[in-house]
Amino acid sequence: MEDVYEPLERYDTEFQAKFDRLSQELFDRLVAASGVDATSNAKTIAELRQLESRLGAAQGRRRLWQCLLAAAILAIIFSALVCVFAYQDLQNLPEGVSSTNGILLFLGGLAGAILSIVLLYKVVYANYRRIAATIETLQTHISQKTAEAWEQMAPLNQLYDWDMSAKLIAQTVPRIQLDPYFTVQRLQELQQHFGWDGSSDDCSSVLFAQSGSINDNPFVFGHLRKMQWGEKTYTGSKQISWTERVRDSKGNYYSVRRYETLVARVTKPIPLYHEEKFLLYGNEAAPRLTFSRQPSKLSGSDGGIIDSLRKKHTLKKLQDFSRNLEDESQYTLMGNHDFEVLFHATDRNDEIEFRLLFTPLAQTQMLKILQDRKIGFGDDFSFVKQRKLNFIYPQHLNNVDLDTDPKKFAHYDLVQARAFFLRTQAEYFKAVYFSLAPLLSIPLYQQTRTRASIYADQSARQASFWEHEAQANYHGEQHFQHPQCITHSILKTRCLSQDDGLSAIAVTASGYKGITRTDYQNILGGDGHIHRVDVQWTEFLPVQQTKSMLLTEQPGVSLQEYRQQSPATAEKWPQRFQRKKIDWARGIYRRSILSCLD
Repeated sequence: MEDVYEPLERYDTEFQAKFDRLSQELFDRLVAASGVDATSNAKTIAELRQLESRLGAAQGRRRLWQCLLAAAILAIIFSALVCVFAYQDLQNLPEGVSSTNGILLFLGGLAGAILSIVLLYKVVYANYRRIAATIETLQTHISQKTAEAWEQMAPLNQLYDWDMSAKLIAQTVPRIQLDPYFTVQRLQELQQHFGWDGSSDDCSSVLFAQSGSINDNPFVFGHLRKMQWGEKTYTGSKQISWTERVRDSKGNYYSVRRYETLVARVTKPIPLYHEEKFLLYGNEAAPRLTFSRQPSKLSGSDGGIIDSLRKKHTLKKLQDFSRNLEDESQYTLMGNHDFEVLFHATDRNDEIEFRLLFTPLAQTQMLKILQDRKIGFGDDFSFVKQRKLNFIYPQHLNNVDLDTDPKKFAHYDLVQARAFFLRTQAEYFKAVYFSLAPLLSIPLYQQTRTRASIYADQSARQASFWEHEAQANYHGEQHFQHPQCITHSILKTRCLSQDDGLSAIAVTASGYKGITRTDYQNILGGDGHIHRVDVQWTEFLPVQQTKSMLLTEQPGVSLQEYRQQSPATAEKWPQRFQRKKIDWARGIYRRSILSCLD
């Protein structure tokens, strides 16, 4: 396997096209294995689109007849009103006096009403009912044709699996390997050899985790939901009024009624929830080095005069900072000024290890990533190194679903299914690859292999608590949250027991209930008096609920094998799992892990 020292060029000239080709080949194999008849499905979809077109035209005609129906009803109402007013005028005439105009108006209104009713019933309403019946028939045919298309595509929709993207990436870039799931052994490796505590606090919960390795050096993509306390301002109001005596320009007094709205505000704590995605990578190279950098606004600039001046100004500040011998920083400016300006890791603690890590080749490749505006995502990432741990926070991950759920590929149209599959796989690969690209640009990281992994035994199959939390969140927080909870719930897990491959997991959902409180403020009104203004606010009090979940890991068992439940597959399940009197058919088989709410 070749190392990837030029990640941007390799993606542009090799990996992107290779991944697209492998994705196309995989989809073709799935179609062939499913036996889906592309011609029959295309015919069904063509008939469906024709029905949808006819339905759209019919709905347009129905809207026209609805307008005519409304116009006919208005004509009837108008004619009736004309009759009523004409009749009242005739009744109010003196005795013995007749009005030809009044009689004609009454007869005209009556005739108009009769004509409108006839037109309404014979023409407008009849055509409206006919169009409505046509629409109902078309909708029935569309439902039947859609069901037929889904039935045609069912064999293919059953073949999608969780690990398709991981296998495609491994075939495209052999240096990058993605695990079936985040195991306890992978977690212990990061903890024992790289110093990661591996824990997530009580204010965060794992929504998804994807572990893997680059040349046997471990990494983890994490997707967390986090809670932090914020503030919300509540308002209350009170209307007041009073009477004032005002003198006009002539010296006369008169009374004026004044009105004022008094507004009170109180600020109270409120739990706020947000999601965070990151990449954690462990490597023993430069084990004492720490630094951090943030995306630079100077990256990817067009090279104009203003950008040039800004870069010169930044470089001048770095030069002054490097010459300052009075502070504790040992920062020394490197010869590649463009790299120093754009990467801007001024808080590094070890110049020797920093230069060992960022060789001239590494600097050149990192600069290409930062200045790129066409191939990848450019300078959109924060990079924090803490001794043997590297944290990457790419902004583009926020726009990508890391959870490669096979359900999202299911479709009733083979052509659209193919396009969506290829587009989604390409977007996923690009997002993962360019999250790893800053690490791939550092040759020493690929040349350094974790000593523990050289002699490592076969990976343990037991899932870590990260996967437990992700599994619980995939079931849905609503299954675990307290009945009085009105916020999101942070799900935390604890392994209660493990027996014969079956784990009992306690899932604790922590959220907040809301209690309405009332504060008041005394506010001086325009009438010169103090008024009490009430403000209602919500106090958030913690609530918890714990439920149990059972799970078992079955690496090597595909989603299709699980669905088929063949005798050969059944033999792989733990015997205690087979004896457990639980409706496992209601369980979720996700990423080689079967879980069920106990």
